[in-house]
Amino acid sequence: MNNLQNFQGELLLIDTPDGGDIQLADDLFINDLSFNTAVYISLFGGNKEDNGRVKNKYTWWGNTLDGVMENEKIVSRFQAIIFSLPMTSKNIQEAETAAELDLQWLIDEGIADIISVTGNATGHNTFNLLVEIKSGETTIFNNTYSLFWRAGIYGENL
Repeated sequence: MNNLQNFQGELLLIDTPDGGDIQLADDLFINDLSFNTAVYISLFGGNKEDNGRVKNKYTWWGNTLDGVMENEKIVSRFQAIIFSLPMTSKNIQEAETAAELDLQWLIDEGIADIISVTGNATGHNTFNLLVEIKSGETTIFNNTYSLFWRAGIYGENL
């Protein structure tokens, strides 16, 4: 039995124009069995002021809980890049690499074998990030995040 079979889900958190949002149906929380929440938090860290370093005062709140191992801490390198660097072809490549690093835990935990991340500019400060995660030949996650490359908006805190 692999770690994917042990996954029982968590609250569904989706990307919205003003940040993530928990989903409800009939006043009940929707459960996420497809890694949407895990990938979203891995990429966006839950705190816009997080500079993408392991130890900083703006780290995701879950990193501060007792018993969280160092390899379990979420470090949103991807978010730090799109919030602090201008959108250039070099920085898009840096963002792709950062996203892969943020999602590496899926491979380390034996959940996935391949993480494919592709970013491309779609307009002035608009950006798509395609994330595909595979276990063997099976795609276990596939999503495109359409983002506003926010460099300069929150950069003073990074």
